[in-house]
Amino acid sequence: MARKEPAPEEDNELTEGQRLSVLEKGVNLNRIFMMLLAILIVVTLAVSITIAIISSMTGKKGSLASAAEIADLQAKVQELRADLELTRTQLERVNRELPALRETLNNSSAPAFQRILIEQEKGHQEFIKGVKEGMYDLARMVPGSRTWLELYAERMDKAATFSRERQRQLQRLDTGEILIEP
Repeated sequence: MARKEPAPEEDNELTEGQRLSVLEKGVNLNRIFMMLLAILIVVTLAVSITIAIISSMTGKKGSLASAAEIADLQAKVQELRADLELTRTQLERVNRELPALRETLNNSSAPAFQRILIEQEKGHQEFIKGVKEGMYDLARMVPGSRTWLELYAERMDKAATFSRERQRQLQRLDTGEILIEP
């Protein structure tokens, strides 16, 4: 960019503000050039370092691994293949036995026993509910029996709560949930 230098007579005609703006433009342009130069230097340095590292790695004896290391790695690969084959054999055997185990579990008496226990707990709850209602009716018929109704109602509620908890645990067995509670 060729700049036209002002003539000495024109210098006198510029105001101070104009002179400052001309100088600021020059400074901004210099800053941009300096930043571009710094970026160019950084990129050049990075490329030079990368080339030096690559050339130093390939300069060694032509290969990175020795023959002994390669043989050792091949032996390890053979061991891993043998382990893999053994694992596959075991997996096939388990897959063959799995349907028989499922059939045995389905035919066992545990699920039937579980259903019977769940029904029994429902029966206990119905019985407790009936006894509680009968006690309430009896307490209404017999004067002065409110005290024993309150006393035994509390025990009946506790028994019903225990029965509902046992039923819940039996139903959780059916779903496979974890029974361990804090």
